[in-house]
Formats: sequence, C-alpha cells, structure tokens
Amino acid sequence: MGRTLRDLDVKDRQGAMDAIDGYAVGIDMTARNVQDEAKKKGLPWSIAKGFDTFLPLSNYIPKAAIPDPQNAELWLSVNDETRQKDSTQLMLFPIPRILAEISQSMTLEQGDVVLTGTPKGVGSVVVGDVMRAGLRVDGKDIAEGIIEVRVEERGGPYVYTET
Repeated sequence: MGRTLRDLDVKDRQGAMDAIDGYAVGIDMTARNVQDEAKKKGLPWSIAKGFDTFLPLSNYIPKAAIPDPQNAELWLSVNDETRQKDSTQLMLFPIPRILAEISQSMTLEQGDVVLTGTPKGVGSVVVGDVMRAGLRVDGKDIAEGIIEVRVEERGGPYVYTET
C-alpha cells in the first residue's frame, strides 16, 4: 500500500487504486497436514501459514508496469511443470472492492501487503522441488515479478504430529 486506507467506500474505485503503491508476486504456502489437523479439532489454523519461508515475495513491481491489474496473467511452475496459469480477470472480486472491504475492518497502512488470491491448480510440493512464479502483461513477463524458490526442510525443534 502506498497510503493509509480506512473505511473506504466500496464505490470509490479510484480511491482504492490511487492507494496502491506497486505490486509483487507472492507464493502463499500452507502446511495442509497442520491445517487439516487444526480444523478437525476446531482450532485456529494460522500456524499452517506461518512457517519460515511460507510467503516468498518477488521484487517490487512499479505500478506503471501493470496498467490494468485486472488484466494480467499469473503463473506458477514446479520443476518446470506449469501448475497454475490464469488471468486476474477471473478474480471473484475486483481489487478496489477487496481493499475497501479490508479497510472497513482493519486499517491498511503504507507498506502493507495485500494478497488477493490464487489461480486454480493449488497442489503440494516436496523438499527439493523448485517453484517459479511470475506475472505477465500483454504476454510479456514482468522481470521484477519473477520469483524462484527451492523447497527446503527447515530444521528446528518443531515436529508435526497428529494427536
């Protein structure tokens, strides 16, 4: 976000778009085994999204590089096999509405990052896989938006166990 948004009217499309400073591509990971266990027990499952490296972000993409963020293509591959590839035109809600709705329950501050969703094709990865993701405008990859991440195991005391 480029500026603070609070209680933005859902009809104020221009206000929402003016508040955006730039864009980034992110890979929003979830430990499904942890999430499923927590859900079965009726517990919060936020830990399933909170492990180190679970939200790699691309470099900053200048706003001018994406003239119409509702007309771009997002893609993700794992080991050079395309898993996700779709247009932002398919988003359930337009970006201005998403920002307005969020701003009505929590203030968005300069520097905040808002994730807007993912194309169909979510799937699992294993240690050693290489994920690449990016964004295309008019069929051309935006260099700042390309991200490559090797899936690695994180050492430490946490051990997942079903209870």
